Amino acid sequence: MSEWKDIPRKDVDKAFDEKIEYLKKKKTIWEKLPLGGYSESDAGDFVTLIDSAYPIKMFVLQEMSKDQYIRIGYYVVSLKKWKEKGEIQLVWGQFNPSYLKKDFLLLLEKARKEKIL
Repeated sequence: MSEWKDIPRKDVDKAFDEKIEYLKKKKTIWEKLPLGGYSESDAGDFVTLIDSAYPIKMFVLQEMSKDQYIRIGYYVVSLKKWKEKGEIQLVWGQFNPSYLKKDFLLLLEKARKEKIL
């Protein structure tokens, strides 16, 4: 599964930068619940980190619900859209994110520096 290596890095970086700008302005989070339905809460401060082993994936650690909760998820380039249309489209993943240990520690360190944790 190395077709992601053909995606131009500058295009991926641009998509991530645009997503970060969008997240800065976002006020509300709608989360799909594991057993069905959705919950709404306020969107707080966040930090991001690009996966060092799979650089088309960007982790997000974000405050929510008036800083009472932290959510961890990721955006990843849709390989389906890339293969079909050559488009960079990011999709959100919130269930079962996996991290290299070193990336997870870096993400936590960034969150501490930004006083999210």
